[in-house]
Amino acid sequence: MKSSTVSAIILGASIGVALLKFYSMPKEDRDAFFDGLKKQTDFLLDNAEETVEKVERFMGEMKNKNEKAWVEKAYVMRKMFKDLYGTNEGYKV
Repeated sequence: MKSSTVSAIILGASIGVALLKFYSMPKEDRDAFFDGLKKQTDFLLDNAEETVEKVERFMGEMKNKNEKAWVEKAYVMRKMFKDLYGTNEGYKV
């Protein structure tokens, strides 16, 4: 099986789990989460130059990985989203 196929399966499963968790939250928590997500996105857009630099750094890190190192690339993506939207304790939202 190609690594891109495995990556797509993992990504799809992750999205499914996240959606299930999101929709199982009480409406107030979903609204608070979504509001926080919008605020953080606005912050990232307001600081676009810094955000682009961060994304370019992570993309460079991914580019330096072996073409078949899809697991390592997935960890880089996880680090990027955690850096942009989260903390070690949870998400900023």
